[in-house]
Amino acid sequence: NIALESFMLCAAFFATLGTYYSGDPYTGVFCGILAGLACSVLFGILVFHLGSSGMVVSIAMNLGMDAFTSFLLLNIFGKRGSFMDSRLVSLPSVKLPVISRIPYIGEVLGTHNVVVYFTLLAIAGTWIAMYKTPFGLRLRSVGINEKAAQTTGTNVLRYKWYSVLITGFFVGDCGRSTSAWRAPPYSPENMSAGRGFLAVAAIMIAKGNPVLAAVYSFMFAYAQALAASMQNFGIPSQIVLALPYFMTIAVLLVSGIRGRVKKGAVETA
Repeated sequence: NIALESFMLCAAFFATLGTYYSGDPYTGVFCGILAGLACSVLFGILVFHLGSSGMVVSIAMNLGMDAFTSFLLLNIFGKRGSFMDSRLVSLPSVKLPVISRIPYIGEVLGTHNVVVYFTLLAIAGTWIAMYKTPFGLRLRSVGINEKAAQTTGTNVLRYKWYSVLITGFFVGDCGRSTSAWRAPPYSPENMSAGRGFLAVAAIMIAKGNPVLAAVYSFMFAYAQALAASMQNFGIPSQIVLALPYFMTIAVLLVSGIRGRVKKGAVETA
């Protein structure tokens, strides 16, 4: 499933829509998650039940969602390109009582909104679920070798649905953070800015380990923040905007080299 980019973009639009009509950013969170789940259901029906190629469906969704959100923006709000309104409010920051008073650490970790703290808890929670529960064992076995998992009595289709729905939930929440979490104006054109593809890269490099995937995601996020800061130093914008993707390629290169070295060492032994 490399359709995470489309999941995120769809969630960003409907999160904005929910925030606009309700005036409540938490309603935006809920709408973003519902949009992510809807994309998951569409992907699951096409791939699991209708036998479509997951790669083809992913490409179609990634290409189509940008046009779909632009179409909705024009027909719902009568706007093209971007949209600004006072009802597009951001999530309030929550100060952690003790951590927020620690120098530097408090600035980094102590004054975020609930979505950030939920994400940090979700990293730990998903790792425990994946590696310390029977559910996680079956889920990983289906991902590694579904035929072998089926011989043990595991309902492969059911666990595929669990996987894609969990993905839709988290990506929906993540996509919401690209819209109503941020200050307006909102622009549906490429709002996710390739972050869905970066997420796919992080997952592949981490081999599905939630903690390692989070570490790589933080690295990519740091590269994006660094790119934003470098724009003040007169560096060509094309180089600055490409920095996160250069880092992605570098991480993939290092990971591939390590894998070949490790494989050579095993064969030699």
